[in-house]
Amino acid sequence: MSSPFHSGTHFFTVPAKNLTLEYVVRQPSTLPNCLVVVQCPGWGLGSLYLQRGLSDLWEASPSFTVVFFHPRGTAGSSRPRDETEMRTMPDMASDLDDLRSHLGLDQYPVLLGHSNGGAIALSYAEMYPDRVQRLILLNHQVVGFRDRSQLQRESIRHDPRYQGAWKNRLHRRIETDEEFTASVNGLWPLYFFDPQQYVQGLIRDIGDQPMSVWCYQNQGRCDESLENPMQMMDRLRNVRAKTLMIFGRDDLICGMKIAERTKEGIPDSQAILYDACGHFPWIEQKERTLADIRGFIQGKMKSQEPATVH
Repeated sequence: MSSPFHSGTHFFTVPAKNLTLEYVVRQPSTLPNCLVVVQCPGWGLGSLYLQRGLSDLWEASPSFTVVFFHPRGTAGSSRPRDETEMRTMPDMASDLDDLRSHLGLDQYPVLLGHSNGGAIALSYAEMYPDRVQRLILLNHQVVGFRDRSQLQRESIRHDPRYQGAWKNRLHRRIETDEEFTASVNGLWPLYFFDPQQYVQGLIRDIGDQPMSVWCYQNQGRCDESLENPMQMMDRLRNVRAKTLMIFGRDDLICGMKIAERTKEGIPDSQAILYDACGHFPWIEQKERTLADIRGFIQGKMKSQEPATVH
């Protein structure tokens, strides 16, 4: 039987859920000293943008093994039989525990998530507080709590950086993955402080695979039907993992109030804010982001700014 940590793409089945789940291992060393599990977003974006964007983590630190976990319905992970069920945030978090069991871990040494992937990782740390040692959240979402106050500013509509993307926000009927992918690609400027410099690089990192409109629609629909829509905020105090949040001050999509409220709720947490940075800190502030992630994992923060939220 091959090791679950060999480099490459792996699959495992969860008979009780009738699911086959996929993960990708990036491992430069046969004897890793540090395992980082990256939870990918559940709405169909895939993992290539994270594999390519965070590649310096393992290329510069040969002791790191990084695992990218694809949520149900994304990439090679199968869809649930009933599309109206089993796609809520708690369901996706439970899949992370199936991955933990498959990997033979008592707990995750490091669990990292960005945006919607951060919401899934955070939900896991709330539901299984003894199974995560260190939690890293990059511009994370919190289901049930939104802060798009910056996006609502009148000045954003007239900012030349965002005018084209703002027009693309007009609602239209989207039925295919190709239409959805084109729509998302038209919105990426809103995710950056300096879209002219960085948007095309993100699109290259994402790759050519179409994004799944099925995942996007069904995940959103299921999360909106949660019995307690604010349960993620209510359960922040359950998190026992040492937690690092990295946020761009200019994120129009997941605003600063999310970082503030999360830091207030998690007992052992710190937040670092980057100026001139939007939703993808490892792109607009690459050196700082990777240095802060490595420092947190290794127990020695290297950021020049105090880890506080203003």
